[in-house]
Amino acid sequence: MPHRRAHDDTPPQDLPRFTEHTAHNKTAPLESAEGGRPEAFVQDYLETARRQLGRDRGHVRVLDMGCGRGDRVAWLCAQGWDAWGADVVSEYLENGNAFLERRGFGGDRLRLIAGSDLAFAPEIFDVVLSDQVLEHVADLHTFARQLARVSRIGSIGLHVFPARWTPVEPHMRTPLVHWAPKGPARDALLRLALGTRLSAGYFTDYSRADRFLIFRRFSEEETFYRPLREVASAFRAYGLECSFTEPTKDKLYSRLPTLPRALGTLVATLYLNLFSVYMTTSRTA
Repeated sequence: MPHRRAHDDTPPQDLPRFTEHTAHNKTAPLESAEGGRPEAFVQDYLETARRQLGRDRGHVRVLDMGCGRGDRVAWLCAQGWDAWGADVVSEYLENGNAFLERRGFGGDRLRLIAGSDLAFAPEIFDVVLSDQVLEHVADLHTFARQLARVSRIGSIGLHVFPARWTPVEPHMRTPLVHWAPKGPARDALLRLALGTRLSAGYFTDYSRADRFLIFRRFSEEETFYRPLREVASAFRAYGLECSFTEPTKDKLYSRLPTLPRALGTLVATLYLNLFSVYMTTSRTA
């Protein structure tokens, strides 16, 4: 039976991490590449990059940052791309590398990020991808510096992450909680969300006090919602130029081709502030 505690302020060392919830599949063995199929917009982005480079897929080296167990890396390899991945959780990587080795792609395509070190040689990647990763990065400067180190001059990137002001935090599924600064105000909103069942239905066999501690630890330690200017400043400090509005506009037009062009910038600005950000990068120095 789950541990029950009498007081909400008890440190949660004996409680599971939020990412251990039952819907989180990264700890399970990877058994198929099909689950890693990226959205059509990302596939189109890669094809455009390939054409610009003038190479076939096997000669375009792609890095998936925050790759988890490597679902997307496996799919890209199966489609002929020279894809690699990196993550901070060794268990996830072991699951994916075992699958990749069985499929003949090698057993070391997924590398562990140890501290601030990204275990790849300098300047070897043509394209860098990340999806739902930047909102979990505590040290954005270290992240950007490592990406710049392993990216070739002229390389490009596409990073997709939740908007700072999205009404519902997408991992905990709690409305407005992440809008509040970490501390008492956020705690109060999180308690309200859990008490009114306006949250993801994870760990329901634990007491409300324990669920609060599990969710709060994740919110405080593993989520970082920042102004876009702060994201851009960190990336540009290491020679990675950033664009937000144009790639988000391109994403919208890919889904809504009849969207009036006169409204494109306005709708994209609203979308990247209230829903999801599509950020492209290019290494210029």
